[in-house]
Amino acid sequence: MHERARGSIGIRFSWLLGAILIALAVTFPGAVYATEDGEGGAKWEQIDRDEGITVWRKEVPGSPLIAFRGEGLIDAPVPLVGSVLVDTARSTEWVDKLEESRILKKISESEYITYTHIRTPPIIMVDRDFVTHTKIEVDPKSKKMWIRMHSVVDASAPQTSYIRGELMNSMFELTQVTDDKGQIKTRVVTEIHCDPKGSVADWIVNKFQKGWPTNTLKSLRTQVKKPDVAVHPRLKAVLQEKGFFD
Repeated sequence: MHERARGSIGIRFSWLLGAILIALAVTFPGAVYATEDGEGGAKWEQIDRDEGITVWRKEVPGSPLIAFRGEGLIDAPVPLVGSVLVDTARSTEWVDKLEESRILKKISESEYITYTHIRTPPIIMVDRDFVTHTKIEVDPKSKKMWIRMHSVVDASAPQTSYIRGELMNSMFELTQVTDDKGQIKTRVVTEIHCDPKGSVADWIVNKFQKGWPTNTLKSLRTQVKKPDVAVHPRLKAVLQEKGFFD
């Protein structure tokens, strides 16, 4: 049966979009967030705030799919939060319905190609997978790091029967801050503009993808609290090279 004809697809699709990065709602009246303009002068429009997480949307010129942005605080330092994001081996612990995430090709300690497979309910939908270029950037003076991702075509990617989605643009910006009690935290800003492909209608993608920033940041808060989560050796090497710990 055609995917968009299935009555339960809206419910099923919300967590699919929530699982899209490692490699993924009700509409609220928006207020224009005018501190940053996008392509073609498009502005981020605030649409939600829940549990200290603010969500914005932005129309992208030439695309029927909306970009979304979220911002919130995590009670942990940048190296620990960043380690959760780059540790592909443990991504399945906190990204719902993530079947597999692995590095296909390492260009350097801070740049690599990843493969991600998202499991979907049998019969309802076809599984999705993504091949993405990931790059880590660091600014030691401002105690910031960025993880930027976009889809690529790479010869090392496996040939599958899944639908290969496209991550047009996505990123995490991590900034280390100190609260009024002297506790070190991380301000996380994340953005996503993604097309899961297949026959899912654009309006369904836009409706349910808006929950992605909130769900991702809440899951990140939970994962970083696990007692066995530590600074990842690969990220530690990058941060040391860039002088983050100086």
